[in-house]
Amino acid sequence: MTETARPRVFAIDRYISPRQAVGGRRLSRPVRKPDAASCVPPNAYLETDETHRRSLAETVLASVAMAGIGYLGLVILLLSLFTTGYSPITQVASDYGVGTYASEMNAGFLAAGIGTISLATAGLLDMERRSARAGSLLLFPAGVALVLNAFYQTDIEGAVNTFHGTIHGIGGLVFFFTTPVALLLVGYGPGGRRFAVTVLAVALGVSSLVLDAVLALGAAGFAERIMILVLFSCMILTALRILRDA
Repeated sequence: MTETARPRVFAIDRYISPRQAVGGRRLSRPVRKPDAASCVPPNAYLETDETHRRSLAETVLASVAMAGIGYLGLVILLLSLFTTGYSPITQVASDYGVGTYASEMNAGFLAAGIGTISLATAGLLDMERRSARAGSLLLFPAGVALVLNAFYQTDIEGAVNTFHGTIHGIGGLVFFFTTPVALLLVGYGPGGRRFAVTVLAVALGVSSLVLDAVLALGAAGFAERIMILVLFSCMILTALRILRDA
């Protein structure tokens, strides 16, 4: 029996014939089709460009956050250490916004407010977990409160209550309530070590305020400064992490 010869199969599908050239122009030789693995998706360059812009935005926002928050923290530290006429133990830091150092302190409130809003925006761009995004959203009212406190100064203890002082007091309550919750939400998630450190830090700050109020220690200024140190440190560390990941 004669075996039927199998037809030879040529991989001609990997070539473009001279008649398949764009516009019907005849080519001198066949053109090899690109392999599927070597093809670049049509939107690859768009995605790369978008990723670059997003990374740049996160870098700028995180840097602004560190600068603004760090400036207010530095102002409070220097005024607490090297000024007279104010007691860092009994007087809260907002008292610096009235009197000789009003310009420096109120500029610090404004810078920290802008920095906090920048941190919130960077967090929304960088973080995908729902809890972290919720925490970033909570930083927006905290930032707005600091900005308002730059223009509405506090009432010195014992002075007559004013509209400006009331707005400043409300702004302080908003900041000290929303910021700890925001930082806990941002820190919650995989890698429990960072969250545990945030919990311990926030607990330290809150405990200082509670102990002063319950025991009537007369150290409201010192307790508030511990809380500010805790919050600002956690915020700057969050900005550093965003900057590292950008």
